[in-house]
Amino acid sequence: MSSSMNVSGHFRDIPDAMAIRYGIRHEEPYRLLLDKLPVGVIQIGKDEKIRFVNSRFADMLGYTPSFFPGTIKDLVNPDTYFHSQHTWKDMWYTMRQFQVEIRFRHKNGYYILTENIIRLVLDDNGDPDFAVIVSRPANPDGKPVPEKHLSLFDPLTSLPNRNYLDSFLNGAIERTRQNNKMLGILELNINRFKIINESLGHDAGDALLKQVSKRLIHAVHENDTVVRLGGDEFIVVLENIDRMEDVVCIANRMMKTVTEPLQLSGHDLSIGIAIGGSLYPRDAADAGTLLKYADIALAEARRKRSSVVRFFSPGMNITPKERLITESELRRALEKDEFVLFYQPRLSLKTGEIVGLEALIRWNHPGEGIVPASGFIPVAEEIGLIEKIGEIVLDTVTCQLITWGKNRNVQIPVAFNVSTRELYSTHLPESLKRILAETGLPPGLFELEITESSLIEDMDEVHANLTAIRQMGIAIAIDDFGTGYSSLRYLSSLPIDSLKIDSSFITKMATSKGMKSIIESTIVMAHSLHMPVIAEGVSTQEQLDFLAARGCDQIQGYLCSPPLPPDELEIFLDNHHPENPFPQQP
Repeated sequence: MSSSMNVSGHFRDIPDAMAIRYGIRHEEPYRLLLDKLPVGVIQIGKDEKIRFVNSRFADMLGYTPSFFPGTIKDLVNPDTYFHSQHTWKDMWYTMRQFQVEIRFRHKNGYYILTENIIRLVLDDNGDPDFAVIVSRPANPDGKPVPEKHLSLFDPLTSLPNRNYLDSFLNGAIERTRQNNKMLGILELNINRFKIINESLGHDAGDALLKQVSKRLIHAVHENDTVVRLGGDEFIVVLENIDRMEDVVCIANRMMKTVTEPLQLSGHDLSIGIAIGGSLYPRDAADAGTLLKYADIALAEARRKRSSVVRFFSPGMNITPKERLITESELRRALEKDEFVLFYQPRLSLKTGEIVGLEALIRWNHPGEGIVPASGFIPVAEEIGLIEKIGEIVLDTVTCQLITWGKNRNVQIPVAFNVSTRELYSTHLPESLKRILAETGLPPGLFELEITESSLIEDMDEVHANLTAIRQMGIAIAIDDFGTGYSSLRYLSSLPIDSLKIDSSFITKMATSKGMKSIIESTIVMAHSLHMPVIAEGVSTQEQLDFLAARGCDQIQGYLCSPPLPPDELEIFLDNHHPENPFPQQP
């Protein structure tokens, strides 16, 4: 420890109201009373120096009140963000009381997980004065806990973040149930925030988010919880609600307070917001469903041009299940690392060998199970998360190739799709160049798949980026060929190595003679350009026979193998025999 001091009985500067709330008095009898409490009590000044600690808190950490560390940063796990002076100061202006888990350092060096109520107090001038923490071990035995950093507060606004909401909301619902009350969830977005952010600059956007945070705090009750989910998205949790009308009243007050005119970067500005709400137990009894319903109501509110509040009703829940994937769920999935890759083998019709794999992203949704890309990629593209998902795919493919090379001596090229945004940016070529340099992996193990529909804007920029990638030795394929716009133009002008016939053509082949002619012509055309052809979605022997007779080079589909997670793929590769690639076929 860096310092120690005698802080026993030091109740300096505790206001009467605060003293009454926590049983603190300046007189000695009340100090003795605090020492007998079954919970720890510690008072901290805005400079983070410890003003008082009771015997229970000291004993919990292996000290005595007369010999105890001098500052809070001597006690809190250094990876815990909110212990910093800057964050304490911000929180004093945005919060008054909250609950949080803290890992406190024991005298013997290990950390004890504790559950805490923190009360932040301003002085007579409205400036930060001190905090009181009421603490108890999360584990009754006070045993050490594993080191694991989990940030609970947003560094920009100092509001609780998504991690805090995840750990808090179930408890709030249970308290509400026990008290026979109602609980409200209000989700909020700032209208046209992206335009404000881009036109006035990110610093102005950050300043706006801070102002909105403070206004939300002032618009709700002291015991309500305001959370910043990310971007311009906020959640407000309202507890101890007696009537639906109370939630409506608070939502309207939030609307009025937040939309008051403000000045930003020298500009007078009026903002609009949209609010969506759900209610426990009226709408649902679990946290996940309540959040989803609030998100659906928010989407309804955002369809209006003006500021508006909408509460969930069953009539809103009419879109197909896969379209209920929400922005907040996707952001959560990115933070929680819920995306996984499956791999589908690609078979050479000439040799029967597995000559490649396609990496297909899946969402391991905690409630829905494995969600295919079609269930969330369109939403990710719409809300600007597709590039982050692309980074996950590239990083995961790289790690998997390294693992297979070390553990199994397997070197099979892996193809992965790239988004439209990635094609118009130099970020992708730069990332690939860095990965090749850092890992030493052969460039031939990476293959890019691009769709025709993504190549309809700035062809010059796309051509430059694809050329840079191709010069590294990375192969490029046109995916879903025939479903785009100007197929011949792309094949002749871009550095393309192979062509993949879209599965929709293969599926319709059995019932359409015209489709067979298109497939046959496509194979002939690609071969005239010295490009191998890969047929996607091959699932029957009839399809296989037709493609083989027309000289198709490779196939991909359930006839060979469905997409598999890495462990199952390894079993498939071990059992695959080129001389008999379709053992299930007679």
